[in-house]
Amino acid sequence: MALFRRNSEPAETRTETPIPQTPTVGKSRPTPTRKEAEAARRQRVHRTLTKKEARIEATRHNRTERMRATSLRESTPEKALMRDFIDARFNLGEFLLPSLVVILALSFLSTALPRITVISTVVMYLFIVSVLLDGFLMWRGFKKVLATRLPNAPTRGLLMYGMNRMIQIRRFRMPAARVKRGEKY
Repeated sequence: MALFRRNSEPAETRTETPIPQTPTVGKSRPTPTRKEAEAARRQRVHRTLTKKEARIEATRHNRTERMRATSLRESTPEKALMRDFIDARFNLGEFLLPSLVVILALSFLSTALPRITVISTVVMYLFIVSVLLDGFLMWRGFKKVLATRLPNAPTRGLLMYGMNRMIQIRRFRMPAARVKRGEKY
């Protein structure tokens, strides 16, 4: 077997068997230019959306971003303690919004029953003052709990955070309540 040397046999004496030729099938199209290939790749990566799909995608993205930002904001231990402290106690503020709606409805009766409007307005102001007093008592109690559980923790922004959570209806609080009323936090 001579790999790197010439055949010693003349070409006439050699018998070659013909190799069957299969027809080659081409791409049936020209090779795309670089510009076309990059555009096709971009199309696959950044697909075009209909208006409805784009709106759904934007809504999903916004919800994800809101939840991420909320979890970052809510993750501090002093805010978690404030949430548990608020959720474990009975708050007058939970009833503020429903009672204000009822008082507002009663104030529409001013032409028919003017005395009811005056009484409902006085009741509304008394209820708001009692919610503020409840908030003051809540803040005093929370500062004592915070000092024992997390000494040297900053209290900046916690009063308004607690008041905001206190006046929300318990079912609609975000993040949801982890402790029940009267339960130890």
